[in-house]
Amino acid sequence: MIFDYPRILYALFLLIPLFIYDILRSVYKPWFTQRHAPQIKNTEGTRFTSVYTAKSPAYNKSGRKFIASIIFFRLFLALAIIALAGPRWGTGFSPAEYFRGLDIVFAVDVSRSMDIRDAYEENLPPAFSSQQGALQQSRLERGLIIARETIISMPGARVAAAVGRSRGYLAVPLTYDNESALIFLEALDGSSMTGRSTNIESLIEASAEAFQSSSSARKVIVLISDGESHSGVLRNILNVCAREGIIIIAVGVGSDEGRLISPLADQSGQQPVISRRDAAVMRNIAERTNGIYIDGSRQDAPLNLSSHLISIATETNPLNRSDETKQRRSLFIMLALAAYAVSKFVTRSFTPRGSKLASIVSIILMLSSCSEGKILLMEANYLHSRGRFDEAILSYTKALDHDDASPYAEYGLGLTFYLMDQEDAALNRYNDSRSLLETLPDAEHRELRYRNYYNSGIIYFEKQEYQSAAAAFREALKAEPRRIEAKRNLELSILSINMETSSQNNSENRQEQKEILFDYLRDEEQQVWRSREWTAEEDFTGPDY
Repeated sequence: MIFDYPRILYALFLLIPLFIYDILRSVYKPWFTQRHAPQIKNTEGTRFTSVYTAKSPAYNKSGRKFIASIIFFRLFLALAIIALAGPRWGTGFSPAEYFRGLDIVFAVDVSRSMDIRDAYEENLPPAFSSQQGALQQSRLERGLIIARETIISMPGARVAAAVGRSRGYLAVPLTYDNESALIFLEALDGSSMTGRSTNIESLIEASAEAFQSSSSARKVIVLISDGESHSGVLRNILNVCAREGIIIIAVGVGSDEGRLISPLADQSGQQPVISRRDAAVMRNIAERTNGIYIDGSRQDAPLNLSSHLISIATETNPLNRSDETKQRRSLFIMLALAAYAVSKFVTRSFTPRGSKLASIVSIILMLSSCSEGKILLMEANYLHSRGRFDEAILSYTKALDHDDASPYAEYGLGLTFYLMDQEDAALNRYNDSRSLLETLPDAEHRELRYRNYYNSGIIYFEKQEYQSAAAAFREALKAEPRRIEAKRNLELSILSINMETSSQNNSENRQEQKEILFDYLRDEEQQVWRSREWTAEEDFTGPDY
């Protein structure tokens, strides 16, 4: 067993005097009894010791309970100290945990050839054969399905999206909020892109710009295309990717037989054009960057892509190592809470008939108050306070599966994304937290409702969206009317709105004044030229010199 913060274990030495004191008290029980036995007075005022002594059966029973309570409380302190030290043992993470050291950019080709419907899957019924192209998926649709299924299967990775036709664009920057990339891919159809040719070089170059050189995460580009490139030089950008350690996984969509783009020759004599998947180009792109080629027509293409991404994430790198020990803090937290519950329960007295049932019910109630979701929240909050945002995001994501913790997990994700300068992702998480709270009574979780609106107002104010900021602060005051900071920020938002409105009016007035002055000068200049009379040239018959 190893510890993240072994110095915290020195606090265990403070428990040694307490254990010695407890042992001495149990050994010299008669002396402690006489010293601390209750004293009462008789009617004459004479003091004498109570019958509740060390020889009394009642004392023996209550004394054992008291000693057991002390022991379990000391055990609770010891387990809490060990949990704070961050114990680790065992190796390996779950597949989802491995993705936290992986940055992935999905580069999607949206050229005209990607609209061809020949991206049928293997092992499908005959109705989807090449003879019935109307029932088949287009190359773009098949590629987007593979991308969406892969993103859903790895919640811990940072994901970005780039699109390209004659030029590549980075549409969604790297973010832990995978929903942003999913929403973009859902709406992607290529109709908003201009240009007719395909430039895979520009698409890969735009995707590579999403990576940060300071990040130690593995960098992967998932290129989704049919491989037909009509412009650009692939060799240059592939050398850059290989030099910077960027892996390109090429997903080829379409069919090797191809399909006609122009079925009939037009009036200018253009011959029919057949578009085919160029698997050789896609394989070359992958091999030059230590990636692999995946046939998008295969039914298991999303599974193969996810499996290869897991294998990349598990390779040796600063964030994820296959021999990295697993964090076991949550186990010690649960044991510490159980020990604390027993220390409080053991001193209770019950009737002989119902004592066993009451003990079971009490322990169940005590442990149920700290469910697995709440323990995950405690762990995530601790990681968040230490600045370990990647691990905190992973714990918050796990807590989303528990109904009692999901609103707080969404809020924690929003706060983490805000500290990572991802304001839009933070706003989405705050909105999701508010949506989950709508199913609960208004009187519950008032503090969380307030913080969701208040933090949203802060982000809107920083983005200079003062109308939205004022609305968010108003909602925050509805949840907690006595918060002075929300009132102050609401006033600042209203003042900013007024200043913005007045500045707009002043700019409009200045523009009107400029236009009036320009019209005046123009009229004056025209009047000057109109008032001049051209004089005729004099007749001169002499020599021209």
